[in-house]
Formats: sequence, C-alpha cells, structure tokens
Amino acid sequence: MALVIMISGAVVLLFGARFYSRFLARSIGEDPARTVPSIEKADGRDYIPTPTPVVFAHHFASIAGAGPILGPVIAIIYGWVPALLWVLFGGVLLGAVHDYLATYIAVREGGHSIATIAQRLLGKNAFVAITLLIIVMLGLVCATFLRLSATALTSMLPFDRLDLTEQQTIFRVVNQDGKEMVVIGGIASMSVIIITAVAPLLGWMYLKKKVAVWKCSLLAIVICGISITVGLYRPVAFPAVTKIMGVSLTGQHIWMLILSGYVLVAAGLPVWMFLQSRDFINVHILYVGMGLLLITLITAGARGAGAAQPIPAFNIAEGTKAMGPFWPTMFIVIACGAISGFHSLCASGTTCKQVNSELAARRVGYYGMLLESFLSTCVIAALFVGASRIGYLHDVHPSMIGAAGKSNPVLGFAMAIGSSVKAAFSIPTYVGAVGGMILLEGFLVTTLDTAIRLTRYLIEEIWRVFFGKYDVFASPETKAAVSTREAEAEFTPIGAEGLPAAPMEQSFSTTTSKPIATRGIGRAVLKLMRQYWFNSSLAVAMTLAFAFSGGARALWKIFGASNQLLAAMVLTLATMWLLKKGKSIWFAAIPAIIMLTTTITALVLMGRKFIKPARGNLTLFTADVVIMLITIYLLVSCISETIRWIKLRGQHKT
Repeated sequence: MALVIMISGAVVLLFGARFYSRFLARSIGEDPARTVPSIEKADGRDYIPTPTPVVFAHHFASIAGAGPILGPVIAIIYGWVPALLWVLFGGVLLGAVHDYLATYIAVREGGHSIATIAQRLLGKNAFVAITLLIIVMLGLVCATFLRLSATALTSMLPFDRLDLTEQQTIFRVVNQDGKEMVVIGGIASMSVIIITAVAPLLGWMYLKKKVAVWKCSLLAIVICGISITVGLYRPVAFPAVTKIMGVSLTGQHIWMLILSGYVLVAAGLPVWMFLQSRDFINVHILYVGMGLLLITLITAGARGAGAAQPIPAFNIAEGTKAMGPFWPTMFIVIACGAISGFHSLCASGTTCKQVNSELAARRVGYYGMLLESFLSTCVIAALFVGASRIGYLHDVHPSMIGAAGKSNPVLGFAMAIGSSVKAAFSIPTYVGAVGGMILLEGFLVTTLDTAIRLTRYLIEEIWRVFFGKYDVFASPETKAAVSTREAEAEFTPIGAEGLPAAPMEQSFSTTTSKPIATRGIGRAVLKLMRQYWFNSSLAVAMTLAFAFSGGARALWKIFGASNQLLAAMVLTLATMWLLKKGKSIWFAAIPAIIMLTTTITALVLMGRKFIKPARGNLTLFTADVVIMLITIYLLVSCISETIRWIKLRGQHKT
C-alpha cells in the first residue's frame, strides 16, 4: 500500500507540473525574456540575481519547514485516505497555483510584498489591514515552530520504543518521574549549530567568489555529515529545570530563548550571510532525507511491511472526537502540504527579489509547492508503514487513550520514520528516529529565520506608511525608494488600458510635501523605529508571547486557520489583479472561495472554544478576533473595488 500511495501521488503531481503549470503560464502571460527586479534593482543585499537551483533551495527550505510533515502527522487521525486526497489535489489545484501567482505577481510589481500589492489594488487602508493580518499570522507561525523546535530538541522516549538496552552508550539518559528516559533531541541541536556557524562561508563562496553551485552542494553535503557526526558524540543538552535570576526555566524554555536570540540577530544581516546560505546547506538534509525516505518506503512496500494495527484508511468519527469536525478542521490542520499563505510571504518577500527570470518564478513557485506536497505524501506513507494506531495516539493524541503527557507530533513523526526503517532494513528503531528528528529540526529553525525577517520587513513598512511625512523617515534612501515605487506604479499599472489602476491618490509611503522636522524625544523614538534590531525585537517579543500562551496542538490549529486564510486573501487579490489585467480568473477565484469559506468557519469554531471560561485562552482568542475583523474589512474592500472597477469598465466601453 505504501507503494500505491507514493506512485499515485507522483502521478498526480507530475501531471500538475507538466500540464497545469504550463496552462497557468499561458493564461497569465509569462514572459521568460522580461527583465526581473533582481536584475533591474540589484543591490547586493536584498535584490540579488541568483541561480535557480540556489533560489529553489532557499525557497523550498523556507516554505517547507515543519508544515508538510507535522500537518499530516496531526491530521491523519481522520484517516490516511482523506489526508492524501487533500494533499494531492489541494497541492496541484490550490497550493501550487497560489505560490506561483504570488511569485509571478510580486515579480511583475517590482519585487514588492503582497501588502504593497494590496495597497496598489485597494488603497492605503487595505495595505495597513493586510499587513496587520500578516504580522499576526507570522507571529503565530514563529510561535508554533519555536515551540516545536524546543520540543524536538528536548524529546525523550523509554528504551524499549527505540530498541535500546539500558546499557547503551549512544544517547544521554535522564530520570523523569522515577523512570529512565532516552533523550534523542541533542543530536539535532549540534547539527543546527554547526550548519548555522558555517553558513556565511557558503554564501561567500557562491555569491562573492562565484564558485560553481555543484561544488558548493558537495561541500554542503560534507558539512551536513560532519554536523550530524559531531552531534552523535557531543549533543547539546540542558538540565530539566534551571534557575536563572530566581526564575525556573525548563530545557524547552531555554531553547526557545536561545533560538529567539539567534533569529533576532540573523533577521538584520544581509540575506546571503545566514538566510539564503543556511537554507542552501540545510536543504541538502531534506533532499537526502527525502531520498532515503523514498528508498525506505519503496523497500518496505516491496516487502509488504506495515504496522500490525495501522492507522485506518477512514477514521472520521475518532478524528472528530480528537480534533473537531472533519470540515473544516482537517483542511486547516494540513496546511503547508496542500496550500499555505506563508508561502506567499516567502515568494513576495525574498524569492521574488532573487529569481532571474519569470520562467524561474514558475519553476521555483509552482514546482516548489509540488515537491512539498510530495514530501507530505511520503510522510503519509511512512505513517501508514511505521505508525501503529496505539503508538500514534500515545505520541500525538494522548488524551484519546487516557495517556499522560502533552501532544508531541515531532515525536510521532520520528517514531514513524524509525519503525519504517526497521520494517524495511531490519535495523534498530533509533536509527530512523534520530534521522527523522534531524530532518525535522533543521527546517523548523529555517522557517523561524525567514518568518522573523519577513515580520521585520512588514513592521518597517507600517512605520513608513504612518510616519513617512517626518524627516527621520524621509532620508535620501527613503526618497529614492519612493521615487522607484512611483516609477514602477506608472510603468506597471494595475488597471487595464485607459482605466484607473487603484483607488488612491497618494504615493506608497509618504507625501510629496516638505518633511516635518522633528527633535527631542519624538525624534529619538522615530530614529529607534528605523533600527532593524528594534523591529526584529518586536517580532521576537510577539513570537514569545504566543509561544508561551499555548500548547503545540492549539497553536497549530490557529496557525493553520490564519495561514490558510492568508492564502485565501492572496488568491482573492490575485483574482483582482488578473481581472484588471484582462486575464482569465477562474483558476484563482474558485480556490479563493473554497479557502475563504473553510478558514472563516474554522476561526469561528475556534473563537467559541478559546472564550470558554474553564479552558479558554485570552491571547489566542484575541488573535482570533483580530484576524476575523481584518478579514471582514478586506473582503468588503475587495468586493467594493471590484464593483467600482466593473462599473468603470462598462462606462469606458460605452
């Protein structure tokens, strides 16, 4: 059955790559010869024309993260068949379309963010609204992955589940509640540290010294191998509880603070130093890991291996009891493997500034999503082969069998990989489990890198909108940026020939009048708001607030809903953009309607749960309400502007 799952998945995804992506390219007017922003605005910091394999590696590592792995792990309780169908058809018809359109439109609009494109379509207020929506969503993304990163780095299991004896010397052992437990997370932590430390060297090689990409790839593979080997012998670990200045911190808390400190620094450095180069190294672990996983599943399938009591093909009733109604819950829990709004932020935040042609935009955007969907397909197959129903429930949904402890989908994935490797090659479970842990942890941190930087970009955009009239923000650099935006707006109007482009009369972030002079405390505050570390600190503070307010499963559900809602809004904006360009819109409009209906329903259901007096969560309830209010405003704005444009078009024709 594992072979059937993977073969059917490959056929559907290859169909999308071969036929549907080309249909989309023809429909929207892709032009491989057109000059793109990475070349037109090359600055060596953000706009950098980069070879497509390198951009693909960065983009895929950024969008993949933990989403295509942990989403299916959590949601497969509804049955592996519904999960697989949503991953495949959602990926081809919704997710890849969303990613490609987000990348393509951002490239056509000068390499600007989705928020900026929203302003060009709907005006300044819409820009502020969608930017706030994205900031809240990114805070939830970062909080979810930060908490899961810390969970992965401190995960532990009893000896028997890893096929280990108490005399083993490979892993660190701790005493938890009077029971000896094996810690399998420290290996991944050392791998993350080493890869991060050498990332600037790789960036310097392929960008500054123009070393061939294949040579850099070989070096990246060697670095990954060394980092894992060192992790086996020198894992990084912290005590179960540490007191710092009178405050008791668990190992998870310490890792959350350390990772927050790292992304705070990395978010302001040139993109090639950590973000791009670290992704380039780390993606080789994913490539190799996916290859090994594929070999494992093919071998296990050929041997007819599988769990004694596997996860059922359809399990709607139990899934509903554990997670909530099948619709919309499963469709938001499996986020990144089918469709993800976060991808549009990567596409319009960093990727669109690096692709060297519109053809590359399709290959990175559409194909990147398909590879992510295939990863989710492999995860579903691994769960079918390696996860027994009881073992899966114990790790991921412990309350369903009355087990103590919190949901740990990271551990659920690692154990499924370990059992699959054992079934295929008859080797101890711990080998595959550690491999799965290393695979997952690297990409949790990679997503944090990208998400914090994107949040910083958006906070800076907000400041420029509200305070662009003051002299501190009206620096020569800002004036140059405004002039560039105005020129681009004239060169690439949103509207069709002879029709208004957008319902606004002023430029992107400032006015043409003389800047207002500032001094004293006001000037000092405005200057502070221009510092990258200040804005990065705001992003990290919001992340920590969300991370400490909820468990992994609660965070994942609201992250999934807000994430999918952003995808719905991006598809809605893409529909308007295509409409005003005189292009066909159905391939964007239908997915937009589907996802708007699904996510709004999910947010309403979660809001009712978060407000309950006994087990409510004020922080997450507030985030839920803010997201819904912003969504309502944006939908009203989209409908009003579309009606206005259609009326103007009718008048123009007459």
